[in-house]
Amino acid sequence: MIDDKKQEAIGLRAMGTGFVAMDVVEGLEATFASAGGSCGNVMALLSWLGWDSFPVARLGCDEPGDFVVHDLQFDGVKTDFVWQEQSVSTPVVVQKFKVDAEGHRSHRYVLTCPDCGGWLPRFRSTTIRQIQPVLDSDCVPDIFFFDRVSPSALKLASWVRESGGLVLFEPSSIGDESQFQKAIDVCHVLKFAEDRLGHINEIRDLTGPNLIIQTLGPRGLEFRLGWDWFELDAFEAPYFLDAAGSGDWCTAILLSELGNQGSMNPVSWTPRLISDALRRGQAAAALNCGFEGARGAMQAADKDAFMLAVSDLMAGKETSVERLTEGKAEPRVNLCSLCKIVPFSTGKDAETA
Repeated sequence: MIDDKKQEAIGLRAMGTGFVAMDVVEGLEATFASAGGSCGNVMALLSWLGWDSFPVARLGCDEPGDFVVHDLQFDGVKTDFVWQEQSVSTPVVVQKFKVDAEGHRSHRYVLTCPDCGGWLPRFRSTTIRQIQPVLDSDCVPDIFFFDRVSPSALKLASWVRESGGLVLFEPSSIGDESQFQKAIDVCHVLKFAEDRLGHINEIRDLTGPNLIIQTLGPRGLEFRLGWDWFELDAFEAPYFLDAAGSGDWCTAILLSELGNQGSMNPVSWTPRLISDALRRGQAAAALNCGFEGARGAMQAADKDAFMLAVSDLMAGKETSVERLTEGKAEPRVNLCSLCKIVPFSTGKDAETA
């Protein structure tokens, strides 16, 4: 699975488990929905980049669950290991925006229904029994991504690592310390955000991961390869609407670049190799800031034009959001009650009906 031979994205396989949800974005002109969550976004982005991607997720037999599965399938994601069951509800996250006194726009996530104030459904991990068909299959991935720690996630990560795959762990919190340590021990790459785990000084000194990445928001990121730390400044977004999903873009592009270059063996990693891959991820994230939604650029832009714009931004050339868009319709949802979101048959639904 891991080798240093030059490869193309076609034929490469990604698998991930963790947060897969329905994102509802209250945008400037309309409210729209998209399959989201860190795991959902990374799997969808890798599919867009040419990988066969397989999320392993547990969703509800409900309208949001149907929408998430449909949306992922539309983007080419393989949903063989996405289970829908009556005993759980599909997670829903509402993204709202605010503008400060200086005109700066920022987003926040809401986990309660704006109508009744009740809690929206939260994440439920897959069970050991549910993932057994994955372990028994011949669907061993080249890379494995996980953003939540659970017994099933750790078992999948260990299975992939023992099979020669690359494992990336991107936590948003620590939770159970013993389980967290097991995740650290099994991953090759640890990636975390300063505003989530940056207050824990010890995390920068962890042994085990070959590569540690700490994102710093608008200040860029730092990464540790071996025991040396390197800093990368952020790109300025040519046009800014929404910073949501920036970390997911950086993760997906990093993994895709390593796969495309046949450099998924950590032994082959150099500061230049990792820096170049992360810079491409940062540039893609900066361009995505010109669109609403965590995967707005992916859903509204031509891929070839977008990747050319990424290269232009890295080279210091001017680029614009306008030349990337094709005017694609966005999926819309009726917000009569966020406790039961009902997608309209427009946008992506209309194209696949």
